[in-house]
Amino acid sequence: MKKILTIIGLAAVTLAGAQAQVLVTNPITGTNPNTSDPYIVGQTVNGNITFSGIGRGAGISGTNANDRYNANSWNTVALDTTAYFTFTLTPNVSVDIDFVSFVYTGQASGTGPTSFAFRSSVDSFVANVGTPTAAGATISLSGASFQNVTSPIEFRLYAFGASSAAGTFSVNNFTFNATAVPEPTTSLLLGLGSAFMLWNLRRRRSIVA
Repeated sequence: MKKILTIIGLAAVTLAGAQAQVLVTNPITGTNPNTSDPYIVGQTVNGNITFSGIGRGAGISGTNANDRYNANSWNTVALDTTAYFTFTLTPNVSVDIDFVSFVYTGQASGTGPTSFAFRSSVDSFVANVGTPTAAGATISLSGASFQNVTSPIEFRLYAFGASSAAGTFSVNNFTFNATAVPEPTTSLLLGLGSAFMLWNLRRRRSIVA
């Protein structure tokens, strides 16, 4: 009986998933992180996924600055679809991601960008998600589009409206919060069903006795 209850308990935990946790985080420290594209030094990544690191689109250029991922050329009046910081998260086989939030801090120079947008590959980077700012934000990813993710997903942080091409904007640190758990296998589900049937049969016999 103890073994049966253990099987049922383990299966229930797997099916229920886990509490929200840090999926990816990077404090971004060191000398001129912008010289790497993408930048992966110092990042911590959940073992259930792979992560690209923070990178940048072709419309911006890396700019030297310590302890932050810095770039310039944000000086378009409207959003430039090539000017962004990018993050790609890829679940391992049979892993399901339920996103919770994207949290970052940043900074812009005096002639840096004044408008921002956060978008995803879920809809080919069409809809804005949350309200990003130069200083940072906590952007909710609890919507249905970011639940039960089982394939690679890319997020982009756009910026525009700088008064000078030399104006800079940087991401100083960032974190993706989510749950990422293996999907239950067929053998696990069959084991759960068999264990439950056996437990129920024994329960009925004990009642009759």
